[in-house]
Amino acid sequence: MKLVQIAPFGLVFSFSLFAGAASTATAANGELPKRQPGLWRITTISPEIGMQTNNVCIEDGDSIIGAQDENCAKPSVTRAKDQTVVTFDCGQKDSREATSLLFTGDFRSWYRAQARMTAKGARVGFTIDAKFLSERCTN
Repeated sequence: MKLVQIAPFGLVFSFSLFAGAASTATAANGELPKRQPGLWRITTISPEIGMQTNNVCIEDGDSIIGAQDENCAKPSVTRAKDQTVVTFDCGQKDSREATSLLFTGDFRSWYRAQARMTAKGARVGFTIDAKFLSERCTN
């Protein structure tokens, strides 16, 4: 699994970039969206890093929001029609980082994530667009 890190304003947020089982294309309330395992082309766009494109091998069981440490609250997941909103915060009590992600897509052939992160009064955002390439990952 390849991780992409974005570090604007001292924040570090790792994405294991949208994984899951092929049988569940959309998530119910309370469940993170899951995506078909295989090779995906992931493009991340933000003012801080510009545009980056990577081919990423997603394995069954990879988390859509990356590994969470013990200082992170349990993510809140809400569905509204064809959109899924995931919010969570991490960090110490006096320096929490809040993250909100809006997901769209079928998670079998494509998806988009629009993110907003806030920490210490600073806001950053980025967009991730992904396209499924193959069931087999190649190096």
